[in-house]
Amino acid sequence: MSAEEDFAPFLENYLAQTPPGIEGDTQMRAKLAAPITTLTHDSVMRDHLTDEEIDAWFEYFGWNLWDVIRSRASEGESGLIPRQQYETLAFVQQWATYPDLFRAITEKLGPQGVVDLGRSMRTEVGSKVNFLRNWAFACPLFGRGIACALGLEEPTDRREDAETLIQFTRRVMYGAWGEDEGGQAFGASRGYRVEQLEPEVRARFWADREPVTEPAQARANRQFNAQAEIFSFLFHYDCRAGVNDTGPYATPDGGLVLVRDLFLNEPGYPWSHVAEGLPYALTQAFFFPPGTPVEFVVNDLATVFTTPADYQKHVVAVSTYVRDRWDTPVAEIRQIGPEARAQIAKDASAALMQLYAHIAGNDTDANLRAGIRMYSREMIMPHARAAGLWDTFVAQGFDDIAPLTEQAWPTLSGPAAAEVLAPVLLLGKAFPSVRATVPG
Repeated sequence: MSAEEDFAPFLENYLAQTPPGIEGDTQMRAKLAAPITTLTHDSVMRDHLTDEEIDAWFEYFGWNLWDVIRSRASEGESGLIPRQQYETLAFVQQWATYPDLFRAITEKLGPQGVVDLGRSMRTEVGSKVNFLRNWAFACPLFGRGIACALGLEEPTDRREDAETLIQFTRRVMYGAWGEDEGGQAFGASRGYRVEQLEPEVRARFWADREPVTEPAQARANRQFNAQAEIFSFLFHYDCRAGVNDTGPYATPDGGLVLVRDLFLNEPGYPWSHVAEGLPYALTQAFFFPPGTPVEFVVNDLATVFTTPADYQKHVVAVSTYVRDRWDTPVAEIRQIGPEARAQIAKDASAALMQLYAHIAGNDTDANLRAGIRMYSREMIMPHARAAGLWDTFVAQGFDDIAPLTEQAWPTLSGPAAAEVLAPVLLLGKAFPSVRATVPG
């Protein structure tokens, strides 16, 4: 039997046992030793968790990570960027640095203030305090698993840091779901529907919608979305940090609306000059008619999958908005029409060519370091900005490579990264128990 055949059962089912999707989520939650994925006010306000609660979070997230990675298997890469290497090293960098930073944010805002950060997702679009980052707060915990796999740490080390990361995540999730007492933390547990935006936000989308009735309109919308999304991916070094999908939400006529944020002009990166003239973020609402044949799955990485895959041909209306800067007040997010969309598509296409030239002009090490910087910033910068701490973190050396990352560098900066990642991400080794001996 080939290695591929040996590995196949682990792609079909988690640990060759638990299926993907709603059935797998139900099975995983049913066997947890502690109800850690259930969010209550009392449980998210606690500073401390039991070993059983930490390990239950790890157990569920191991399946959820596998479920997300499995659905992303078809994603391509630019060929210019060592994405697997920079993501893997960034995970370790985050594990080395994020716990203290999350403690600083919590000390500044208080636990309820962290919940309030999550609540902002219900009324704001075009913000990176968003659903994707709720899930991505597990990235430093992936780094923990990688550090353990490399023998750089023991699973029993730094238990309090794992506790800090989990509780920060649960607090933000609690706010994001509307402080639904006893609600579930993950979109997978909610039928893969991410219904976070408040009714008044969706009402604005509905009131502003532009019907799509002519083929020329549909082609223009496709071009706009394609150019903006391609640029957003490459700007964020060939990863999904610049995309956030939520929904589908019910509309007053019995149809559905899917909401997508695309981030185009994040300041602070050496390549951000190529995005000059583009808005910080776009928000697009795609409306589908009653009885639409499109089936939606929005996973916990804020990524929509549809059956049929070409959902755009079923869109009957759109509404589009821009957030000019990351700190533009939500009240100043403005609607744009066909002419502005066409101009953005043109500008994004031109910026894409400049960005390709910039990246192609770097050597592999420069692109690796740029990717680590981007990925490490992206998963905490929005929340640190909201807390008024981002400039302090940068001044304190946020971008400096941590000693733990330096230790992992020789292995993870080359082809061996794949050998480490496969068992960590797909074979259940991302989250080793915090206990020296696991009962049973």
